[in-house]
Amino acid sequence: MVRLSNTIWLLIFIATGSLAEDSAKQALELLQKSEALMRSSGTEAEYQIDILRPDWQRTMTFRSHDDRDNKRFRMEILSPRKTKGTVFLKVDNILSMYLPKLRRQINISPAMMQDPWMGSDFNNQDLLDTDAMIDGHTHQIIDRQGEGETGIYTIESIPEPDTTVTWKKLVRKIRGDGVPLEMAYHCRKKIRRLMVFDQIAEMGGRVIPTRWTMQPEDGEGKRTVITLQSIKFNLTLESQLFTPMQAQ
Repeated sequence: MVRLSNTIWLLIFIATGSLAEDSAKQALELLQKSEALMRSSGTEAEYQIDILRPDWQRTMTFRSHDDRDNKRFRMEILSPRKTKGTVFLKVDNILSMYLPKLRRQINISPAMMQDPWMGSDFNNQDLLDTDAMIDGHTHQIIDRQGEGETGIYTIESIPEPDTTVTWKKLVRKIRGDGVPLEMAYHCRKKIRRLMVFDQIAEMGGRVIPTRWTMQPEDGEGKRTVITLQSIKFNLTLESQLFTPMQAQ
């Protein structure tokens, strides 16, 4: 009887482990599918960003160039006039800011990483962590509604001990076709932020969300809305784009 009981527990243990491995594999495949949908080897996009507060509101526009393969990123403010030409540049995992009026490039120090980016609900670290949302994490599907391309999968991602990110975990909802729907940041300081992706439409030849809203849990009436205005995928991006002094 004891031998039979041990055998049953061993089978349960093996089956549970196999299910966990399947869940991790499927979660990783969905995350990679979503990243491939939203990014490419060379992407150029223009956005409007609305920073909304109970007593004020500010609107900016910017253009971004994302060189995913070389992990380089450039963001240039197009308006308002006061900040036009300001460039944020990520190269070799170093974030810098180019100020056109001073014609100076300033590296953003680690002490400034948690500062709000341009007064929004994003911070400077968010610009650096774009490439760190899949690698260096363990992923599991913790819920699913439906199956196939229209199914909605909830994926929990836990950073590995040697991964340097600002969150304790990410909980993402992704459609089976890779369209992201929601991402909750559970941060180290227990301040949770929720990003919602909606207004799904065809743009740049792909069906993608065209509005992203970042909502801090502790900030009633506060949110930052990014609206995609145009996007082009699979471009060849010139290296000079990633030199701050080339700001136009």
